Amino acid sequence: MIYTKTGEYAIRAILFLARYPKNKLVMAAEIAKKEDIPSHYLAKILQRMAKYGYVESFKGRGGGFRISKLALNSSILEIVERIEGPVITLTCITGLKECSDENPCPLHEEWNELRDKIYNLIASKTVKQVAQEFDDMLEKNEQIIASK
Repeated sequence: MIYTKTGEYAIRAILFLARYPKNKLVMAAEIAKKEDIPSHYLAKILQRMAKYGYVESFKGRGGGFRISKLALNSSILEIVERIEGPVITLTCITGLKECSDENPCPLHEEWNELRDKIYNLIASKTVKQVAQEFDDMLEKNEQIIASK
């Protein structure tokens, strides 16, 4: 994957929250368990997402987290870059320091095309869209299983 573990966990957590009932709060421990994310690590990620307004955090008895409207309407790219910084490096895929458009490595052109496709894909999809597509996929799979 193109993300660090932090970015991957942030995406998994935000998509879990996007698919969770909007009027209910969920504890970080439940997200961690269902998504197989270390709970202490997830707690730090959720705190950071709350700081940036992607999740709402409620403390105390009956507390927990829920996704914000900002997050639902944000792209996957926006959230990951806010949490961990730029996700797609502009450096040479082969690691050459001299690689550029004027002095390309053997993979330069292909990497530029692939990098742009990945960037455009995660920049164009909102959390809400991805969560809906995920729900649709799960529903379709359940229908296939039920029909057998």
